[in-house]
Formats: sequence, C-alpha cells, structure tokens
Amino acid sequence: MIKRIQSPKAIRVKFLGITIYKRVFYPNKQTFLKKVLVIKRNETHKTISLFGIRISSKRLPIKKNIISLVNENKIPSEQDVVESFHSLWFTPVAPLEQDWDQVDSAIFTSTTRCVVILPVYKGFDETLCSIYQALKSRGCDQYSLLVINDSGPDEKLNKKLEELSEKGLFDYHFNKENLGFVKTINFAIANLSHNLDVILLNSDAFVFDGWFDRMIQYADQDESIATITPMSNNATICSYPFTCQDNKENLEILPNELDKLASNINKGVYIEVPTGVGFCFYMRRTAIEKIGALDDIQFKVGYGEENDFCMRAIHAGFKNIVIGDVFVFHVGSVSFSAIKAENMKKGENALKLKHPNYLNLIHHFLNVDPMSILRRNLDIARIKNKIGNRKCIVILSHAWDGGINTYLEQVIKHYSSEDICCILLKVHDKNRYSIYANEYGQFILPNIKNLSLACDLSFLKLFFNTLQPDLVHINSFAGLDWYHHQKLLSFFSQSGLKYKFIIHDYACMSHDYKLLSPEYLYEGIPSLDKRNLWANVNKISDDYAMNLTDACERKKVYTQFFNSCCKIEAPSYRTRDIILTDFPNLDIDVVPHLNTIGDILPAERKKDTGMIKIASIGALSVEKGSQILSTLAIDAKNRNLNLSYYLVGFSNSGDQHVMKTNGVTVTGKYENDNECINKLREISPDLILLPSIWEETFSYTLSIALSLKIPTIIFDIGAQTERTKDISWVLKLDPLLMNNPRAISDFISGLDINYLWKQSRK
Repeated sequence: MIKRIQSPKAIRVKFLGITIYKRVFYPNKQTFLKKVLVIKRNETHKTISLFGIRISSKRLPIKKNIISLVNENKIPSEQDVVESFHSLWFTPVAPLEQDWDQVDSAIFTSTTRCVVILPVYKGFDETLCSIYQALKSRGCDQYSLLVINDSGPDEKLNKKLEELSEKGLFDYHFNKENLGFVKTINFAIANLSHNLDVILLNSDAFVFDGWFDRMIQYADQDESIATITPMSNNATICSYPFTCQDNKENLEILPNELDKLASNINKGVYIEVPTGVGFCFYMRRTAIEKIGALDDIQFKVGYGEENDFCMRAIHAGFKNIVIGDVFVFHVGSVSFSAIKAENMKKGENALKLKHPNYLNLIHHFLNVDPMSILRRNLDIARIKNKIGNRKCIVILSHAWDGGINTYLEQVIKHYSSEDICCILLKVHDKNRYSIYANEYGQFILPNIKNLSLACDLSFLKLFFNTLQPDLVHINSFAGLDWYHHQKLLSFFSQSGLKYKFIIHDYACMSHDYKLLSPEYLYEGIPSLDKRNLWANVNKISDDYAMNLTDACERKKVYTQFFNSCCKIEAPSYRTRDIILTDFPNLDIDVVPHLNTIGDILPAERKKDTGMIKIASIGALSVEKGSQILSTLAIDAKNRNLNLSYYLVGFSNSGDQHVMKTNGVTVTGKYENDNECINKLREISPDLILLPSIWEETFSYTLSIALSLKIPTIIFDIGAQTERTKDISWVLKLDPLLMNNPRAISDFISGLDINYLWKQSRK
C-alpha cells in the first residue's frame, strides 16, 4: 500500500499509487500531497509555501563549508560535499577573522611583475572570498592585488575592505563617485597599476594555488600574446565541462582539485582564440600602449569591452589565447534581469558596429570548437583521478546492438567483482570512437564522445598514457572503415600496452566480418583468392565498401597485431578452427561465453490456435537471417500454409516492412533478456527459428531458446551446431536450404512438434 521509490534525482513515497511525498535533491525541494505544502531550501534560506502562498522564509545558519575546509588544507569528506554543495558546486562564503591572519600581504613592491585588478561594487561573501583566494593562492608569485571599489552601496562590505587594506593585505582605492565598471578598470590601468601588465579578476572569480605562475609563463614565452584567459565553469567559450554555458552543477571533485588536474593534463597547452573572457583576463602593457585600454565610450556598462579589446589586439598583430592548465571558478550572474539583457544587447550592437566580422569569427570558432582539446583532456584526467590506485581495464568494442552488449555486461560485471575499474571505448561510424566511464553512473564526461581517429592519434595516446591500464580487452573494430581499422591495429601492435583479443567475428580474415559473399551468400570458408575476388565487384553498398582491402594485406596487418597479443580467446572450437585456416601458428584459447540466462522455468506450450507458431529472436540483419524469415512469411502467405511467424525483436526497415505485410508479428526491440523471455512466454511459440546464415561465434539468442527448452531450428554451421550437438530437440538444416524457403516451409510443416516437445522435457 505504501511504496518508497528512490532515484539519483528524487525520493517518492506513494500511497495507493498516489504520490503523497516527494523530495527532489536538486534543487532541494520537498512536496506534500501534490504540492499542497512545499518546502524549498537553498544555501541561505528555507521557504515554506501552503497552496502556493509563502507562509515562512527563514535564513539558515551558515555551516562550515567546503571552501573553509580547503582554506585550512583539510580534505572534505563526502558528507561535507553533500551538505555544502548539494545544489551548487562552489558556494563562496566570507572567510573567518582568523583566516585573514594566515595570508601574506600582496601590496605593490619593486619586485611586482603584474597587478591583479579586482573591481568591487557589492556582494559581501563573493567579494571577500575572491580577495581571500587571490591572497591565499599567491605564494611566492610576483603579483600585487589592487582592490578598487566603485563607490559600492554595501556599507558593511566597504567597512570590511577598509579594515583589511589598513592591515596592508592589498592596495585599495575607493572611487568618490561611481564611474561604472569599464571606466573604473581604465582608471586602475592608467593610474594605479604602475605601467605593468595587469590581470582583471572579477569579484566573483576564485583562483587557486599556482595559477599566476602558470599563466604568466605564456606571456613571458611569447611577446605577441596580448590577452590570456584560463578555463572556468562559467566563461562562455572557456567553460567546462560543457562549453558556452554556465556549469554550476556538482562535479565529483572540488574546483581547486580540478585546477590541479588541469595543471598536469594541459600543461603548456593553449588555444588561440578570437576573444578572451573578462572574468580573469591578462592584458599585456605593450598591447595596451599600442591599442589603448578598454573602450569606455561604446561599452560604458561592460558587456563586450574585452571582446573589443581582443579584436583591436588582433588588428595590431597580437594574439589572444585561452590556456588549459589554469582553472578559475566563476560564480557569474545569478539572475538574468531585463537590464542585463538590455546592456548585453547594447554591447553586441557596439561590437557589430566596430567589428563587422566579429560574429563570423565567433561562429566559425564555435563550429570548429578547438577548445574541445582542453575539455576532453580534463575529462580523461578526471577519469584517472576517480580510478586512483585501483586496477583499470579498458574494454574496446563496436557500438552495434546485439549479443555484444550482453557480453560486455558480463565482462564488466566480472571485472567489477574483483574491484577493477572498467572504461569502455567504443568504435563507430567509420572513423569515430567514444569513451565511457561505465561504472560511474552520473559521472559527467561530455567531451570524449564522437572523437576522430584521423591524423596522429595523439589523444588516444594521451588517453592510454594517462590511464596506464593493466589490460586492454579488445573485442571488435567493426564499424570502422579499413583505413582506420588497420590504423588502430598498428597502434596497438606498437603501443607496448598489454592487450588481449576476443574473436567475436572474422574481421581478421575478410572485409565481410561474417565471411559472406557481397550477395550475402554462405560459402563455407572462402579462400584468400575468393575473398579478393569479392573485393573487386563493381556494385556494392557503402557499408560493404568501407572495409574493402586486399585479403593478404589484411592478414599481414592482423598477424602483427596478433603477435603482440598477450592472449587470444575464441568462444567456440569452430571459431578457433576457422581463424587457424589463415593464422595456423596462433595459440587460441577456447573460452565459451557464460550463460547469462541462468536456471529458469521451461516454457509452456499453449495450443491456442490451429496454426504452427514460429518465433525468431533478436536484431535480425541480413546475416542473422532477416531475408530468410521474410521469404518464409511470403511463402506461407502465398501457399496458405498453416504457419504463423513472430519476430521478438526488430529488423532493418526494408525486410521488416516485407515481414509485416506478409503477416509476421514484430514486437520491437527488447531492453534485456528477461523482457525477451517474457514476450516469448506470452506468444508461446511451437518452434523457435534462428535463421542466421553465418558461422556464429556464440549466439546469445540461442542461449535464450535453450534455456526455455523450446524446440529450435538452426542451420548446421558455426557455434550454433557446436553448442547443440547433443540436443535432440534442436533441428539442424543443411546450409543448402538457405536459398530454398519452400523446402524449409515443407520441412517445418512435416515436423512432429509434439515429439520434439517431449524430447525437450527429458
């Protein structure tokens, strides 16, 4: 009657099917009786509403948050993270009084290399936290901190800034009248920065240890650099993990930890950009002297002034860069007001007027997205950080549907039971691959999908060098064109990585992985000459053509690949024997796949119609027998046979259309084996037909049929035959019948099905 349901996002309590209580973790909200009573919490307040009317709003006491723990060089527990950052990744809080006593002065001296200008107006917690981080993270770096207050309205903040400046912690200037953001910056550049390079740092941006030293190295090494911008969570083109959006949701690590990862994985790596972003913005003095400071006429209230400066710098022969080895956290605007929207529009119009090509430059830059290099490197660094010192295995496979997914689940479950991390690398779409940190669920890794194998494979090398996996478990390169297929084979042959290979198909022998002719005809084990003949036909599909290569060349490349394998496995003896015809010297272990079905109740036969019900299973491609099934259905319809066909699964659109128009019931894709089994029990077929026309290496659909003990028909080839050699109720058809559907129909019609069911129950 009462049911509690929990997901990663929410908890629900249902009574008689009605949700009486719901708690959403992000944002933190509880609802009672379909929002009759609603309780919302954020970092500062708890609000209670009844029937949509707010009846209470209470300010919450500020707990010891993560930034305080970081400031004290303590490692926060998972509970600390949950309590302090449940809805936001980083919540700035003003430091405690004793915290200020722990930081050194950052006033200007004769050794100052650069002036960090931090303009303030309001925002007590954000501003003080930003100043504190700039002081704490300074170390031995040669920058001074200039805090310039544009006649801010927060008297509490103004008083605190005056107090801290009197302690000599930073240089401080208070505008007697409000100048506006851009004029305030220009005043500081012209009058308070001692003709040095400057870095503009927003009062809601937070830097971490070593940030300045890493940033200034780029300026020291290349005098043509006018501006430098680091990466951030909220900085348009510099944003991570998602570009051009505000990333405030939790990651699994803190911002200062992400900065450390960036300092290693992206060391010395930068991207030249059409514009920097003003939250943390280095400006070279020689560039300022040549092109002038910010334009405070066209961009009085901000929004576009740094873009304009960057464009003018480009015109003067300078360049702007974004660096990958510094990460700065940026809170950004909490709300998007009408005034802000209007100011942004004014800034955009001013940019269009001064730089008519600006939008084109940005458009092309975003389309190419060279910043993805920095982001994907950080994704990999986070995977390695998550793995830590645990053993790690990279599992490489294709991205097609079918039995491979069942196999992968099996393998991952096995490795995970031994506390081994599994990272999945899937190849797909002729020259693409994607990486998944499979066991981490909501682990956000948006930048390592749909990567290209073109060029020098530098990122793939970085991936393996960073992870240092204990083993690479390779299943298949299916889906790649031959150029990139052999490129990966050569990569592994020369990599020095420990890898093993599982033979799931015959890609090492033929461009057709199923060893079928271009006309989808089974011809046993074709010779090298026959396979080369197949490659010379004129009219073939693009999918077939992408794998075309001389069979001898394929054999040579795979021989090198096999020679560096630590282990080679085949799931059946027949598969091993076929491979040995081309590679007689290989040591191949036969390791059958595990039975994933387990012990289940056999199916019950329900004779509810006078028709013989025949079911096929799975994703039926041509190789899996889709055209066999469709022609059998045509024959049954044309001759009015007592045969009724079902497909528990799906097929390609063309063959599936033929099936449906000729009476085949197609149930559609099933999510797992249990769903397939339940559908078969519901249909209660008299027979199962697995019409695969290639020498399967295992066949998980056969496992389902055998577990249910439903009399089954297969062709007498491959692992299908090997696995059922002692089973009397599995019928094996001569492969010659593949092209004779009438003969198959007559064979089925003449079966003693009652006898077969009796045999299956012995």
